[in-house]
Amino acid sequence: MKLTDFISGLINDGSVTVAPKIIPFSADDLKQATMHLQQYQEDDTADMPYSAPEPDLAAALWAAEYLYRTVQFILIRNLDENALHNCIQPYTGNMTPAAAYSADLTLRYLPDLLNLAKGLSPDDPLVKQMRATAATWPLSAAAINDMPAGENLSVILSHPSLRQAYVDRIIYAGNKEKCSHPDCLPLVREALGAHTATLWPQFEPLLNDLNYGTNHINGSPADRQAE
Repeated sequence: MKLTDFISGLINDGSVTVAPKIIPFSADDLKQATMHLQQYQEDDTADMPYSAPEPDLAAALWAAEYLYRTVQFILIRNLDENALHNCIQPYTGNMTPAAAYSADLTLRYLPDLLNLAKGLSPDDPLVKQMRATAATWPLSAAAINDMPAGENLSVILSHPSLRQAYVDRIIYAGNKEKCSHPDCLPLVREALGAHTATLWPQFEPLLNDLNYGTNHINGSPADRQAE
């Protein structure tokens, strides 16, 4: 199963197929996959708030390969930890808004993969690896509601489009853990506005649980830094 076909299936109907064994991707397949990802990002930017970051095709391709291999390791359970480390390499590029968005084209499915891997032990090397990746790419992990809100959000919050997309995903997922991050809470409240009771009825009780009253929420992190 080619990486190109995997990306097409993921984009078009959310259904993917992977090879039953680890086989290197051909140069032609990687080239075609990059072209698919570039077109996908061009289409996806229409749904992003404000102006989306420019493409980072290296990050997009890394993420697509990562997702493909992760699906393989979920399904092929006779692969050991050494194979995991050899086949799934960490991202080595710069963490920029462009990289965060381009990688998210496929990494946004990481929460679904973690749900798929729930039958595995929490100590399974694959699960640990997936959760480490989720912590590194918080935009893509906004829907994962059993992780502490300790990520470095500076790259996401520095870009208007990514910041709004991240907040929207937190609200859509009703993610209390992510919302409790001190830089996110005022942004979520601002986004909800007068529609809190409709969009997230549990939000006000969450504020009480956090002992984080209205007087503490005075604008965005950028506003507070400027004071």
